Amino acid sequence: MTLTTGTRFQRRVLATAAAVSATLLFTANGASAAVNDDFSVATTDGCGVAEFVDYGPGAPGGGNNDDYIVIHDYCSDGHGVRAGVWMFGEYWGDQYNGNGLAGAAVVWDPFKEWGGPGNVTAGTPVRIEVCLVDGPNDETGARCRRAEHVSVDG
Repeated sequence: MTLTTGTRFQRRVLATAAAVSATLLFTANGASAAVNDDFSVATTDGCGVAEFVDYGPGAPGGGNNDDYIVIHDYCSDGHGVRAGVWMFGEYWGDQYNGNGLAGAAVVWDPFKEWGGPGNVTAGTPVRIEVCLVDGPNDETGARCRRAEHVSVDG
């Protein structure tokens, strides 16, 4: 039996509809997968960087920890780096990295440290500010920058 043009057209339409349906179903299931909410902000000269890490290993020996901040000092300029965190516009504190260019990055979990849930929840706006400072008590800061990200899936 030979297929008529109309029947071939109908089969193509059905095949296309099936492919579109399968794609939509796959996309809907894929959308529920975890989203990487990582973001970072650097001082205006790039010497200090603070990274929000989502789904990372946390501090060495600290086990699997979902959300935290890593503070880097990338310049040999005599300044340290301070990063501050805000959630929902509320200040959650700051942490200092005075280790210098050759030193280790500082891993900090403000979300657990100050009585928080330990992990950022979906829809939470997180703001980070990073500045160069002259010691841990320097409140003035220089070359500061801020970045904000709203967590997609927590």
